[in-house]
Amino acid sequence: MILQHVEWEHAGIVGSYLKDKDARSDVVRLYKNDAIPLERLEERAYTAVVALGSPATAYSPETNSHHDEEIEFFRLIRRLRLPSFNICYSMQMFCVANGGVVGPNPGGKEVGFFDVRLTAEGEGDPIIGSVGDFRTLQWHGDSVLKLPSGASHLARSRKTKYQVAVVDGMHYLFQGDGQAATTSMVERWFRKDGAWALQGSGVRKKLVIQEAKQRRAYFRSVYRRIFENFLWSATGDASQSR
Repeated sequence: MILQHVEWEHAGIVGSYLKDKDARSDVVRLYKNDAIPLERLEERAYTAVVALGSPATAYSPETNSHHDEEIEFFRLIRRLRLPSFNICYSMQMFCVANGGVVGPNPGGKEVGFFDVRLTAEGEGDPIIGSVGDFRTLQWHGDSVLKLPSGASHLARSRKTKYQVAVVDGMHYLFQGDGQAATTSMVERWFRKDGAWALQGSGVRKKLVIQEAKQRRAYFRSVYRRIFENFLWSATGDASQSR
């Protein structure tokens, strides 16, 4: 199941991977007021969940008309021990729902491509450990300030402490938007959300788009590898992760 908040923040590289593998996925489009299929989740209809980003604010319920429904959702998938891959806003919402704390990022707004460095725990993690340090797209002003209980801190960037974490060994939390690191998506994000992204960030739009274009093969390869490792783990065959 893929949880999508806004039309322009779609699954990107994750979606193309699933399509290439002919994997079935149901997209819940909250921007079209689709209901989250909580009963189907209870019935174990899905192998895993992917939850995407949003321009909403995780600690301000009034910015998301589905806030309460999502809190229930993120608590449910943890209770069910349903593996999940939570990106940006969804990382933050998972933490808010499960006892973590989210607020303005102490390092300031992080927009563009930045290096992510693994912690000691990250180096031994089955999903990102074999990938090592990597560079990925960032598009956030908030961040997780405190992880939920049961979490392991896997990676950080210069501006953001909790870049990657995992809860209960199966709920992966990614602050970066690596699924959107394609030229077309970056250009679209600047069209849809560029006023926010550029304000006070010191970001040069042209350089971000240029890097997306010049390093497209790298960004695609790294994020597909991370997501593939997650899926192998979610399906009970972590021995095939790479």
